[in-house]
Amino acid sequence: MRNMVADETQAVVFVSNRSGAALRRRERCLKLAGIPHGVEAERRPSGTYYKLCVREPDAVAAHLALQMGGCGRNVRLQEPQASFFATLREIARAALDEAALLLTRLMDTIRGLTPPILLLGGTRRDRTD
Repeated sequence: MRNMVADETQAVVFVSNRSGAALRRRERCLKLAGIPHGVEAERRPSGTYYKLCVREPDAVAAHLALQMGGCGRNVRLQEPQASFFATLREIARAALDEAALLLTRLMDTIRGLTPPILLLGGTRRDRTD
């Protein structure tokens, strides 16, 4: 399908080495979104590659349309499985951090409520020498 003007700058939103269902599915997503697109075949020594192109100003909208159509890549960051002891160590570290924060706030509150005279040990009139 070719419904783009050849003079416009293009952005490639999908590349495949097969012109099968995956390419047609993405074309259908762009067509439903009303985004003009085209497929270009590029011959390389390793084989033929099919590029799904859109106008450059429509590149972001095309990527969003592909994601909404279920054609987006699922890239999930995999965290390494922590051991039981590493999990306990992390919980203990978080508990100590929270305890230190609580103690600091408690000390700040006590300093704010206590009159300065009590912190200095009383006045000279209270002492009988």
